[in-house]
Amino acid sequence: MQGRVSYIDRRQTQTAEQYAADDLETMREAKRYGAHLFRLFRPHIGRRVLEVGCGIGTMSRRLTEVADVVLGIEPNPHCAGLVQDEMRGERKFSLRTCLLEECDLTELASQRFDTVFCVNVLEHIEDDREALRAFHRVLAPGGHALVWVPAVQAAYGPLDAELGHFRRYSKASLGAAFAAAGFDMVTLRYSNPIGLLGWMFNARVLKTRAHSIAQVRVFDTFIAPWALPAERLLAPPIGLSLIAVGRKR
Repeated sequence: MQGRVSYIDRRQTQTAEQYAADDLETMREAKRYGAHLFRLFRPHIGRRVLEVGCGIGTMSRRLTEVADVVLGIEPNPHCAGLVQDEMRGERKFSLRTCLLEECDLTELASQRFDTVFCVNVLEHIEDDREALRAFHRVLAPGGHALVWVPAVQAAYGPLDAELGHFRRYSKASLGAAFAAAGFDMVTLRYSNPIGLLGWMFNARVLKTRAHSIAQVRVFDTFIAPWALPAERLLAPPIGLSLIAVGRKR
């Protein structure tokens, strides 16, 4: 219970629920934000990509435009059905409907992936360090793990629990997790400080339990066009999210 607002803690059930697919459909409206995110990662995306938690395919299509092979892993059947529809006919893309820990990591490593792409997924995994170690194991030497996660634990609220987040991150906590998995940090920076203010307002004042499509569209239409280019020039000291790129030694 948060104040007088009840909420559902989906940390243990998220991979089976329709809620995840519905939320991703809402967030798909943030087209400028999605393009900004992909632009930050683009210099580190290679030719053979393992997309861990491909959701409904929001990033999968972009990945196939720059890579030769994209293998998506998505455990939620509601999301997997949508990504199959989204990517139907795309020969560069294949999908496995399972958890990463259910995969044969030796078999994945044999595919010589040079990139693991993981957007808004690591926070859903209880043992995030073990997940990062799995990323390290399946990558070819010199490969990169590209991770985008929610930031600032003080911003954790009902929506985080509804989404199935085990945590939000700081630079210190995310950097330590990458180091424990054997990665050298290439990039570690915050993104979207204005979005953090909105998230805190929703979490602490409105006690929001779902993303608002109206808020998403307002941000993407009126704020993103000037705020996102500015942060590409100067990394903000704090933000709603953290972007991390680790390199396998």
